[in-house]
Amino acid sequence: MDSFETLLVASLLHDLGKLWQRTGQRHSDRYAAYGPSDYGPNGAHAKWSADAIERWLPQWRAAADAILRHHQPADRLARLVALADRLSAAERDDAETDQPPAPPGGGALWAATRLGQRQLRSIFTRLQLAGAPAPAPAYWPLAPLALAPEVLFPNASPVEEASERQGYEALWQRLVEDLEAIPPTLDFDARLTTVLHLLQRYTWCVPSAYYRQNVADISLYDHLRTTAAIAAALDRSGLDDEALAALLAHRSPDWDTPRLALLAADVTGIQRFLYTLTAARAARSLRGRSFFLQLVTEAVGRWLLRRLDLPLVNLLYAGGGRCYLLTQLPSDDQLAALRRDLDRILLATTDGELYLALACRPLACADLAEPERFRAAWNALHAALQEAKARKFAALDPAELADRLFAPRGIGGPEPPCAICRREDPRARREDDAPICRRCDSLIDLGTALRRARWLFLREVQPLSPDDAASPSYRTTLQALGLELHLAETDDELRAFAQRGPGTLLRIDDTDFLTGPALDVAEASGSIGLGFALLANVVPLDPDGSVTEFATIAAAGAGASGLGILRMDVDDLGRLFAEGLGQHLSLSRLASLSSGLRLFFEGWLAELARHWNRTKRPVYLVYAGGDDVFAVGHWQSMASFARTVRGDFDRFTLGNPSLHLSAGIAVVPEHAPLYQAAEDAREALEAAKLRSEDGRVVKNAVTFLGRTLDWSCFDAVATRVEQLASLVARGELPRSFLHGLAAIGRLYEAARDEAQRRGTLRPGQLVYGRWLWLAAYFLARAAERLPDGSAAREWTDRLRDEIRHPDVIATLWLTARWTELATRKEESA
Repeated sequence: MDSFETLLVASLLHDLGKLWQRTGQRHSDRYAAYGPSDYGPNGAHAKWSADAIERWLPQWRAAADAILRHHQPADRLARLVALADRLSAAERDDAETDQPPAPPGGGALWAATRLGQRQLRSIFTRLQLAGAPAPAPAYWPLAPLALAPEVLFPNASPVEEASERQGYEALWQRLVEDLEAIPPTLDFDARLTTVLHLLQRYTWCVPSAYYRQNVADISLYDHLRTTAAIAAALDRSGLDDEALAALLAHRSPDWDTPRLALLAADVTGIQRFLYTLTAARAARSLRGRSFFLQLVTEAVGRWLLRRLDLPLVNLLYAGGGRCYLLTQLPSDDQLAALRRDLDRILLATTDGELYLALACRPLACADLAEPERFRAAWNALHAALQEAKARKFAALDPAELADRLFAPRGIGGPEPPCAICRREDPRARREDDAPICRRCDSLIDLGTALRRARWLFLREVQPLSPDDAASPSYRTTLQALGLELHLAETDDELRAFAQRGPGTLLRIDDTDFLTGPALDVAEASGSIGLGFALLANVVPLDPDGSVTEFATIAAAGAGASGLGILRMDVDDLGRLFAEGLGQHLSLSRLASLSSGLRLFFEGWLAELARHWNRTKRPVYLVYAGGDDVFAVGHWQSMASFARTVRGDFDRFTLGNPSLHLSAGIAVVPEHAPLYQAAEDAREALEAAKLRSEDGRVVKNAVTFLGRTLDWSCFDAVATRVEQLASLVARGELPRSFLHGLAAIGRLYEAARDEAQRRGTLRPGQLVYGRWLWLAAYFLARAAERLPDGSAAREWTDRLRDEIRHPDVIATLWLTARWTELATRKEESA
């Protein structure tokens, strides 16, 4: 290993021994003589870390000394690790200890506190916005990462000490077994990639600090990877030994001098690219388009890393159309070149439909160490990103931009455009006498290959020039960014990757990635790293294996046919990132927060959708990433799916009042243009985010069939609809009963709207009017026609008692309309 590779290993694995130490096992005798003079007063865990390298990663033993001494650094390598370690969590080094503090009185309280310090607290129970109640703590299970509810959902209390010890022992034993399984022939990059994914799998649930105040919410995985990122960026910044010594001592001006940078890249144009499609064949193309956009984000992040000569650990996050990197401070000329080259690539390969906004925020070490300064830097980065998004392709010379953007396009003439995207293509393929352009055709192929793929192979290649990448295919866009993609379903397809050269082989939506065939590929190549990727790869399939078309999905449920378009996201996410952690804000906590969101939206939601497709109605998970969800299904199924997602998110965050979701569900005919359906769902989501209480916008709502409700009210309406639909379906209540309820509901809504217009409506107030006596008359007459003791009579009598409750009468029209659609036969919604 060269010095930079040794630094990467030392910074990435400097605290690995904490996991081993917590099993209660001993390190080898070779470190028995080492004491505080070697590793520092609070660094005994370093002996376990160094020994782990010697025993299970002997190819990297050159890093053992720097790991052993990173709490008592004497040379440049150990000092870089020490500085990066402190900056990662924004904590003082002397706050850490390997031993518990003296009991504050002993007893059960002390025991519970001690257990809580030894188990990882969910970062989502750390978040708190101003004015919101403090969340209760919750703890991740001590288990390897897996897409299973018993693993992904935190527990309200830490486990007992015996179970805790067993958990640590099992994690360590399985990690050791997997480290031993790594082929010894792997080169440095492939081994580093594999180890990084193993760390994610086994240390995602391990607290990075032991008996350390307020830091049991930082996972060992996120601390290790951010430490490695900081160390790599500091080394690439050209830091000399004198400046390094000054930084370790927090001396100005070095402490306040920017040497690092946060880069944010945001792909814009996603909505137009994804949804500006006709209904015909949209289902076949849509998943490929969504996956392509995920790949573009990943490719941009890797492209930036190559240009800045940084390792994969410096890509802090890539998802949701956005990526973040920690880098050395680039010069103005470097930034201008990066922006210009990215503009050229996306303009040439996507005709300007996609644009990459790139923002940079310089960082001093003081910015990473002090929460308020880091918050200011984070906010400034996003302000710069918004400004960049408003100035599309501004990095290009005006003459070049005019030539590329405003030159005549298309061929004209009588030939019809693409049946999917409406673009012209003289070489379009014909299908059922309809043209399919080459780009849509390639995206259909991508979606077709993806639907059953089990493995994803990413290979970095020499980037194509923008002019050479002008062919209309998703592959050329990726190749212009230096990335090549291959998918495999069978083991035979997998083994063929061994001959393709260096790359990363990722198991899709499964964290158990060291399988026999994958290890064979890695060993045969010597340059292929192994890992896993959560892609939320879920589409409903017909018996012949083809993607279920939207027309089939629309008719897949009871009642009226029609599609439900669900859009959903976390409320106030930007504010949560900037303010939710308060004085505990740090780079590693932001990394933990991002990782947690990905686990829910890209991991658990995919598992939920798969279960839905196996046991209930079809769910087409178009997109789930970052904090966004876009799903298509039968309209009634989407209402139920949204409620399930919201309930699971509440479990995932243990009901933290600062964290909640809003959703919009558009109900459209199966042949409605997708762009219009997506826009309708977007408007419904925006309406949900405008929900207010006592004059304050509170969000935390869902809009369905044109009505916005909070989630508890939506659940209550869904329960009433289920009961009422059952009565109508059994013939115990006539469908005319629904029309009467809807008329009463409309009368109340008109009275309420008039009171709001006049300014006489107080929050929670019932508006009296003509609806009240009509409701009393209507329900009394209806009850007279029903047998005593019947379910229909009991339901009607209960409604007569409840109808004066503001929530019941305010949702009566929605209840009636929803039930009408749910009981309608073979008609369009």
